[in-house]
Amino acid sequence: MKKILTAALMLLMVSQLGAQSREVETLLKDFEKNKEKTEHEKRSTRPATWIDYAKAVTNAYSYPTNNLWVGLSSLESKVVLKDQRVLSTEYQTIQGEQYEVVKYQDKDLYYNADGKLSFWIITEPVLKDMDMLDEAYNAYDKAAELDTRGSSKADIQEGLTFIANNYINDAMAAYTLGKYADASVKFEKSFVAASHPALNVVDTTIVYYVGLTALMDQDYSRAVKFFEKCLEMDYYSAGDTYANLAEAYKQLGNVEKGKELLSQGFTEFPDSQSILVALINAYLESNDDPNKVLEFIQRAQQNEPNNPSLFYAEGNVQKNLGNFEEAISLYEKSIEVDSSFFFGYFQMGQAYYDKAVEIQTAASDELDDNKYMEMVKELDTMLLKAIAPFEKSFELVQDEEIRPVVIEYLKNIYFRLRTSSPEYEAAYNKYNDMLQ
Repeated sequence: MKKILTAALMLLMVSQLGAQSREVETLLKDFEKNKEKTEHEKRSTRPATWIDYAKAVTNAYSYPTNNLWVGLSSLESKVVLKDQRVLSTEYQTIQGEQYEVVKYQDKDLYYNADGKLSFWIITEPVLKDMDMLDEAYNAYDKAAELDTRGSSKADIQEGLTFIANNYINDAMAAYTLGKYADASVKFEKSFVAASHPALNVVDTTIVYYVGLTALMDQDYSRAVKFFEKCLEMDYYSAGDTYANLAEAYKQLGNVEKGKELLSQGFTEFPDSQSILVALINAYLESNDDPNKVLEFIQRAQQNEPNNPSLFYAEGNVQKNLGNFEEAISLYEKSIEVDSSFFFGYFQMGQAYYDKAVEIQTAASDELDDNKYMEMVKELDTMLLKAIAPFEKSFELVQDEEIRPVVIEYLKNIYFRLRTSSPEYEAAYNKYNDMLQ
């Protein structure tokens, strides 16, 4: 019985593969036939010849995913692909999201956590060694050039729309997989197809995506080119275009140009959080007027009162200005907003520790014994206040490079205080052992 079932299964597989092979063979023949027409002296002068060739190419492009669409359920996909065999199924985590990857002979289908088709990758294209959408675009471009009467305009527009939409689909798939350079190129090709004079659909959002994916790929010169194009086209993305363009210039070493763009963006979009945060970072990094930084930070806090990093940033500025109590108050505010905000605790501990070091330095130069003893008491008070935030930092720290820094601070504090209680001596030994 087992042998009969195995034989039947093999026969089914062969019949499935045979059916697919015949369809592919038909597509290849159609492609070759229409390609020959484009090379014919007379036929190559007709718009219809190039349109037919473009359709032959796009039919080959579409074949592996015919009747599929984004959002299709896994069950519906199986019905659509009932004549195609699944080779394997696996699970992949991509950018924090889990996908079920169903592999077929010519494609991989990616289903999201809700069981919906999110995107696909063609693994065995019908026409190999060719960007089929690019080939089809060139064919429609040729048809448009030859269509002096405009009689083929509808067919050309339909074809260019197909190309533009499918380049977007492919770009989104590349983006999801973290292939940002590929995504940027495909977004650009989508824009070129849609904005062809025969179609003339100018989607500025796609230009922004070209720049954004280039920025994510760290291709900063390309990012500058397309974000500047966005500004030329009056596409600002609520200020994000300025912020991203400034970041690209900064990464290219032109910090002043970045600040100039941010200031311009701030004037036009004073409530843009991305511009405000970029301005704050730019001024902090270049040690510019701290009062200007505080102005930006406080504006950002009004827009986003539940962002702990903004109170943390203001605390750092106040600390650098010598306003110790104000800085402590702001670090406390940051952890009131988010009780798990590591940097608020860490910076508070460091502020107390730095204050203790400052007092210790001053005490070493003090000649009056009474004043000296008062300073020593204040020093120990600052170290005692540093313990709780540093202990909380140790509890929250996840970065393996920062972890030893937190331990070192705690070890030093407990070393200073170890003779005052067995508890502190035990804590010193604990953290000292961690660093061995």
